[in-house]
Amino acid sequence: MDNTTSNNQHNAAEPSTAFETVKHKASNNFAIPSGSEKSRIIIAVDKISYLRDGWDGADAPSISTKVIENIKSIVDICKNNDLISWNIEPNINGTILLRYNDAAISLGTDKFSYYFKKGSKISGENKVVFSPNSVINTIRMINSKQ
Repeated sequence: MDNTTSNNQHNAAEPSTAFETVKHKASNNFAIPSGSEKSRIIIAVDKISYLRDGWDGADAPSISTKVIENIKSIVDICKNNDLISWNIEPNINGTILLRYNDAAISLGTDKFSYYFKKGSKISGENKVVFSPNSVINTIRMINSKQ
C-alpha cells in the first residue's frame, strides 16, 4: 500500500530548515543498538514503516512504501561502516531523515537533500535525483568531512 499524498509530501526531501529538529509526542525510539550498523538501520526502518498518519500527534503523514524501499535499497548495497553513527528517524513531511553529527540527509520518493556543517560553514544540496549510489556517495562524502 502506498501512502503518498497529493501535496508534495514524501518527495520534498528536505526539512524546512537545515538541521531542523523534529519535535513530536511520539514515544517511538528509533535508535536501536546492534553489532551491525546495517541491521540496526533496517530494524529502525521496519519500525518507521508501521507509522500511520498522525504519528507525531498532529498531522504528519505516514512514510510511503517508496521511501521505505529507497532506504532499504541504500542499506542493501552500502558497506556496514558507511552507516556507523548515522541515526534514522521519520520526518514530519513524510520523508526519512538520516542524521550524523552536524549533517542530515532527507530521503523522499524520487529526490533527496543533504546538509552538513564544517566549522561555521553549512553546505548541501536540495532535491538531488535519487539513486542508491548517489546517496551512498553523499554519506561517504559527509563521513570524510566529519
